Amino acid sequence: MYRIIFFLFCFSSTSYSPAQALEVKPKLHSHNDYLQRVPYWEAYAAQIESIEADVILLDGELYVAHEEASIKRNRTLSSLYLDPIRKTRELNLEGADKFQLLIDLKTEAYATLKKLVEILAEYEDIFTSPGNTPSVDVVISGNRPLPQDYRNYPNYILFDYQSVSDTTGLPLERIALISLNFKKLSTWDGSGQIDPKELKALQDAISVAHSLGKPIRFWATPDGERAWKILTDLGVDYINTDHPYEARAFVHQLKKKRPTSATYLE
Repeated sequence: MYRIIFFLFCFSSTSYSPAQALEVKPKLHSHNDYLQRVPYWEAYAAQIESIEADVILLDGELYVAHEEASIKRNRTLSSLYLDPIRKTRELNLEGADKFQLLIDLKTEAYATLKKLVEILAEYEDIFTSPGNTPSVDVVISGNRPLPQDYRNYPNYILFDYQSVSDTTGLPLERIALISLNFKKLSTWDGSGQIDPKELKALQDAISVAHSLGKPIRFWATPDGERAWKILTDLGVDYINTDHPYEARAFVHQLKKKRPTSATYLE
């Protein structure tokens, strides 16, 4: 195990600014990160820019799990994520760059968020705020409050908005990104060509997100090199993946290459 952890910390790649994410390469999102062999630390070692943890409120505690039946009492949000994040800051470990912790609420939004705010109050030193560098953006996904209630939560809590059709009057300053279900726009499975109509739907969704000044992520995407390349070419800002090391290695080699022509119809 110690050899594994040492290897993880030795894995390195370059960090990029948001502007570069659009111009050169996307950022990566470790989907359901808690299912990795070593939650948090693998994504951290690969310098993944977004890490996802599903949480369930049960008996006054936030457990990291997809459904209640899979809950393990030692796998809490604090033990799997918040404490390790703080440890990387305390030790000033190399690569402790700013990233977002996307917390997907699997139980009722308001009650779960109330408990989450209570827990996060003990970790304010690791969150994005003046003087906290590097820091973590907390982004709420899954079950979320109504957009008009976003401002009722601490400023270090942002939200994952999930529509490109209802964008009027949004509290944009509290929205970190826009996330959409890929399968609602395309049936493409990562092989062959993308249907032109589906391609247009994807491009339109990306354009709306960018017109709002927000990055975009699709979930339920194909997850392999061809998909990563095509999503990059389309201008997707966060690539959803269950393979953070492989995706990081692939995307890293794209950093000096800018597509000269679209490849998603080849």
